[in-house]
Formats: sequence, structure tokens, C-alpha cells
Amino acid sequence: MFGLTIASQKGGVGKTTVALNLSYAMARRGWRTLLVDTDPAGAIGLSLTKKLSQAPGLADHLYQHTPIAGLIVETKLKGLGILPTGKIPADESERFTNGLADGAVLKAIQTAAQGRYDVVVYDTPSGFVGATLGAMRASRYVVSPVQAEPIAARGVMRIFEVIGALRAKGHPVELLGILLTMLHTKTQSSLAVAEDLWKTLPGNLLFEATVPRDPAFLEASAAGVPVGLLRRRPPPIAMVFDQLAAELEARLAPDAKDVANEPIALVD
Repeated sequence: MFGLTIASQKGGVGKTTVALNLSYAMARRGWRTLLVDTDPAGAIGLSLTKKLSQAPGLADHLYQHTPIAGLIVETKLKGLGILPTGKIPADESERFTNGLADGAVLKAIQTAAQGRYDVVVYDTPSGFVGATLGAMRASRYVVSPVQAEPIAARGVMRIFEVIGALRAKGHPVELLGILLTMLHTKTQSSLAVAEDLWKTLPGNLLFEATVPRDPAFLEASAAGVPVGLLRRRPPPIAMVFDQLAAELEARLAPDAKDVANEPIALVD
């Protein structure tokens, strides 16, 4: 069991899209996955169904000590559960995020989920404060989406500073990789950002998978489903998250579920 935080300095880079679709892809690959929404805006619930956005969740556990087991929403995909944010009044957002900042509540959730799940994926609000820091303190790994636009790329070094500071204080979190999102291959400025990061960052830190701009994401959000469930035959863009999940597995050697990873015969 380990925690995986999706975190970024800037908002609007696709954190929730990545958290939701990566969790779905990992569960399809056999990882029992719990997706936890730590964003007081309840982005995961808003991306799926109205019922989920109004369901009790993390806030109920934080304030009323409601047991986690009764708050997890099991999906139709075996092995994928969701812990929504719960209802949080607008003026309580800061209190909610501050209540998660030290990571203790989220670590306790992982302990409670031990044996039932293999990985807990945290969707987080933007910025390295409050709930985002709490999720990073509770996690073993971080994936940081970076929008392929100049302003977003300028802040990419901040993730290294934050993780370095956390490790210096004894938190064993590490950066699993940086994921380029909203890449527009027909726009020179977007490609320039991607090329600059490819040249600047160590090759092992930048994922091969990239998330392009694609109307299928808006369609999936409007339909309240992961992009892989948008149609009976998923759109090609859904394969991005299958690739990302496969890359993650390759980087998770110490935590890999399958000790024996050998070829499987097609015929006897």
C-alpha cells in the first residue's frame, strides 16, 4: 500500500482529469485503487455525478469521525473506490484544508484502507499548501502535471523545492515524474515548452505519455465518466492513461504487485 499524490503549483493544469483517469487505468490493470478527493471544491464529484458531489465524504471523517469504510463509494469497475470530499460550506474551505495539512488524517485513511486497496491516489487543490502538502506528507510518490504553456512551465522547479524540503523533514516522498498536459502539437508555443522541458529535465523524470488538448475530455466531464467510459469503444485519447499507468508500474519496482513479471505464452 502506498499513497500517490497528483499535485501542481498552478491550477487549471488537469490535476483532476489526471487523477480520475489514471485511477481508472490503474484499476483496470489490477491495482486496487482508492481515489481520494482532498479539494474542498469537490472536483472529483463534480466531474462524475451530482449524487457523488452531494455524498458524505472526507469532510465527514475529518469533522465527525465517520468511519472511512462507510464513506467510500464503490464504482462499477471492480477494484476502484472513490472517497469524495463531502459537503463543505464555502467559508469552511480553509479550515478543511488546514485540517489535512499535517498528513495525519490521510495517513490514517491509508492505514484503514490497508488490505482493501493497493494504492491511494490523492486529487489535490492547486498550490503546495494545506491539503496538498498533507497529501504529499502522507504519500510515497508524487506525479506533477505541468501545462504545456509558458506560464505553467516557469513554475516547474517549485515541485523539486517542495519535495526537497519535505524529505529534509523526514517525509520519504519522492517525485515519480512530471506529466505534460494540454499539449497542443499544432501550436508552436506549446511545442516550444515541451521541447524545453525535454531538454532541461532528466529523461527519467518526464513521462513519455503526454495529455493533449482533446474535446473528448470535455465530453467525458459533461457525461460524468472517465474518458475510457465515454463510449463503448473508447476514444483513442483514453490510451494516454493506459500508457501512463504502464510507465508508473515500471517506476514502482519496490511497490510492484507482481513479483514475477515474465512473458505469458499466447498458446501452449
